[in-house]
Amino acid sequence: MKHKSLMNRAVLLAATSLATFGMASGASAQDAAATPADSAAPAGGDEIVITGIRGSQERAVAIKREATSVVDSISAEDIGKLPDVTISDSLQRIPGVQILRSAGEGSTINIRGLPQVVTLMNGETYLGAQSITSVQPNFNDIPSQLFAGADVIKSTTGSLLNSGITGTVNLRTRRPFDLKEGLTLAAAAEGAYGDKTKHKFDPNFNGLISWHNDRFGFMVSAAYSDVRLSNSHNGIQEGYGATLHNEGTADATSNGGFSPSFRPRGTAVAGGVDVNGDGDSNDAFIVPQGFTGWNKINQRQRLGINGSAQWMINDALTLTGDAFFTKQTEHDRTAGFQMQDVNWQAAEFVPGASRDTGATYVGGDGRTYNINTTQVYNYDLGNFDSYAQTDRYRSQSQNYNLELKFDNGGPFKATLRGVYGKAHQYYDQSYLQFSLSDGQQWQPGGVGHYPTGDRVFNANGYTVNTIAGLNSLPAVVDFTGNKPVFTLPSQLLDSLGDMSNYALKTMSSEGNYRKNGDMKVLRADGSYEASPDLTISFGGRYSERSVSDYEFDRAAPLYAGQASDPNGCLVKWKAFDVPMSNSSCSAGDASGYYTAGLTRLATDPTLASMVKLFNPGVAGVPNMYVLDPKAMDNALAFQNSFYPGNVEVMNPGSSYKVGVKQISGYVQTDFHGDLFGLPFSGNAGVKVINTKLDITQYVTGDPQPYGLANTLAGSVNTKRSFTDILPAFNVAFDLAQNLKLRFAMSRTMTLLDLNQWGGGLTPNYAIDTSIPGTPVFRVTGGSQSGNPQLDPWRATNVEGSLEYYLGRGSLLSVGAFHISVDSFIQSGNVIRTDLPDNDGVVRGRTVSISTPVQGTGGTLQGVEAGAKLSFLDLSFMPDFLRNFGIDSNFTYSPSDTGKKDLSGSTIPFQDNSKIQTNLALFYQDSHFQARVAWNYRSERAVQSDFGGISGLELYQAPTNYIDASVSYDITPNVTIYGQGSNLTGEYEKYYLTWKDQKAYNNIFERRFTVGARVKF
Repeated sequence: MKHKSLMNRAVLLAATSLATFGMASGASAQDAAATPADSAAPAGGDEIVITGIRGSQERAVAIKREATSVVDSISAEDIGKLPDVTISDSLQRIPGVQILRSAGEGSTINIRGLPQVVTLMNGETYLGAQSITSVQPNFNDIPSQLFAGADVIKSTTGSLLNSGITGTVNLRTRRPFDLKEGLTLAAAAEGAYGDKTKHKFDPNFNGLISWHNDRFGFMVSAAYSDVRLSNSHNGIQEGYGATLHNEGTADATSNGGFSPSFRPRGTAVAGGVDVNGDGDSNDAFIVPQGFTGWNKINQRQRLGINGSAQWMINDALTLTGDAFFTKQTEHDRTAGFQMQDVNWQAAEFVPGASRDTGATYVGGDGRTYNINTTQVYNYDLGNFDSYAQTDRYRSQSQNYNLELKFDNGGPFKATLRGVYGKAHQYYDQSYLQFSLSDGQQWQPGGVGHYPTGDRVFNANGYTVNTIAGLNSLPAVVDFTGNKPVFTLPSQLLDSLGDMSNYALKTMSSEGNYRKNGDMKVLRADGSYEASPDLTISFGGRYSERSVSDYEFDRAAPLYAGQASDPNGCLVKWKAFDVPMSNSSCSAGDASGYYTAGLTRLATDPTLASMVKLFNPGVAGVPNMYVLDPKAMDNALAFQNSFYPGNVEVMNPGSSYKVGVKQISGYVQTDFHGDLFGLPFSGNAGVKVINTKLDITQYVTGDPQPYGLANTLAGSVNTKRSFTDILPAFNVAFDLAQNLKLRFAMSRTMTLLDLNQWGGGLTPNYAIDTSIPGTPVFRVTGGSQSGNPQLDPWRATNVEGSLEYYLGRGSLLSVGAFHISVDSFIQSGNVIRTDLPDNDGVVRGRTVSISTPVQGTGGTLQGVEAGAKLSFLDLSFMPDFLRNFGIDSNFTYSPSDTGKKDLSGSTIPFQDNSKIQTNLALFYQDSHFQARVAWNYRSERAVQSDFGGISGLELYQAPTNYIDASVSYDITPNVTIYGQGSNLTGEYEKYYLTWKDQKAYNNIFERRFTVGARVKF
């Protein structure tokens, strides 16, 4: 295999690509060209550019070496082949990059511990359907096969007018002039299989056609896939929260605590109730609302199309046009069970195994209590349900770019560029719940009252005793192992296997949204080469971005004299535990109410064909019946089939509009020189960004009954303007021929997620059946998701690195960074006592409202190290190892938000892991290549103030993932390959502050792919 000219070509292409960021003198943002994975030699030449793993690594090393700021890259191994299944999975190979997985696939990313990461495409803003309102990139709807590579820019420059706090990702698509002259054809087909979904092989196809001569070229590439991914969960009911209850009388005998006054649990002692058997009433426990186990199959149908045309109008002018289109339809189909207290407030239990943590807190009665973790819950099972939920996401994005570049070989160069983007994401949800009880805990005698006559909820159901003095069914949840083990009562176990024991309790469609966004950018850049060692660059940029988020629930008109009537009362929760007796809109006869949910057995002809047997995969829980979630793929049609006439009811607290206009400009000098015999190069510049915000929030009015969101009481418009002056400096010294020292310093600013400016107040409600037969939906908390007065993220970044280049594909590097975050956003809570219950009555309940709050004085610092070693470059390696290589990195990035959790430990920035390590071992010869990759990430901060409990932090435990791939070139034009991900079956474990206060697990599957690729 020949290697000559590879380095020169890669360096040239690297310089072209990195010119966007002021890394090559005299260039501007629209010079971000692809670094092709498959470029052939010039016509008539005999050079061969290496493809495969080694070629990808060599191009990444070349890009890093030629940059004058801190940049790391990944490059495609071949047309249609990034190193991993998704862009995110590939980016995690870069030091400082951390990813999250969604159903086992890489999705969102952090750089150096923060999610405030801006995404560019070919050097300018990209609008993705998965991140219309957010800053953090989410790449699971973007086919990776359409890209030539991606750059992670960690130190900003003056000319980079849109950058993240800790880094920026630039996605590089292919263009026709990047490929060989003449015709290029490539195509691949593959099938994927999961060991839990056990579906037939999921298809994935991609292809490319390109042609160009010396003046004009065009290229079109496309990718389509239809995959099914398993994602299971067991443990605490995620999203439902928790409370902190103590053994004092007020808490221990409260509704939703350990022992309601009419059903005592534990032993009465001085000052309260001893629930853990230690003889006093001085202990407190974290009380989850409920427990669950479910299995979700995520089906994602992706389509991506990338088109590009280039025209060299003359020797000085080149016109380039790009179009990038993505479309994804995702169905997340969930089947599961849930168990909770009848009141849905908190789980009533006696600790079977617990531990005093040594931490304390002050209860509402002024007493100090010892906080205990719980490992075994002797649970008072008030309710057990099976349920199905389907979440449908329809996402689409379009991004267009037109740029005209002037370069006649003289000292002046210029580029004019226009970008337009448009995206939407629509979400629809449908939910159906079965109960195995007889319904007496919700309606007297378990009888529903309907216009057509009374109906027993479930004649075959077991009895849950909620009458004073009697216990509910006993159950045990044991968290002493890695996964929870459930012990269910015999009355329940005897019922689960018979479909006739299940009755329809609840149907709803809530939390739906329609997010739309568009983006317009006009940019002009110029540069003048004053001397061979000094170039002055300058430019301006105008951008507009508008986003609307309309969120709504579906409600049906019920019981204005018949089962469903257009003149009836609108009801969201069509549920057996919802009596329609509210004074604002009541329905009923002389009794004063009708029951909202029209119950029926699962064996009823309207349901039976859609019910299936489900294995929850949770220890101690047998098979049970559940609605097949696929029956709800079309949420509106399904809801209308049972309750006709559903309408959209706006949730004003979650809906908003935000407009952002920015005018930016920069001046930058790119320089070369010699200091005390040391060659150096770099850039120094300053950018000025003026931001204007136009924020529309909707005001929540009076509560509405039957689960509806509060009324719309008008809107509030806020206009803000702020200007940021952001200097940036980068310098690189060549200490020796292969040894480079870098230093960078800058000020950075990144906008917030737009909902953090635009979102309003959304109260949460849960049924309170403390007085049997007269339930009230009480306000239990809520969220104030937006605050127009919040400032954007701002930081000062300082870093340095040392790089030693051993060869074309070999590099050793180490660097350190310190980021002082002057302004950031973190989760907080405010206490409210003025919020009415769902019936409109203010009862003075004390509730916690979560809201984003301004944080200041946070810090991130750390060390990054990387080793890319192609043993072919190392002369001391024995011949039998020459085809092997290593690609590895290590990141240490502790952070501090300035807050403490309940244990007294420092709370890090959310999503940040202190340690991340990647190690890949690869082999490549003339036909065969293989790679095994290991990824480790230490504990991750997920959510602050879990359940509204100040200082209760949700963490994800450390995780390890192992992936592998192999391929064989049958001919230079035909390759077969295979790939496996999550080979060890790793799953995510979550806990609350203390590692033995376990929360839940997310369980993914092993995935296997086989395919073939051809190119000509």
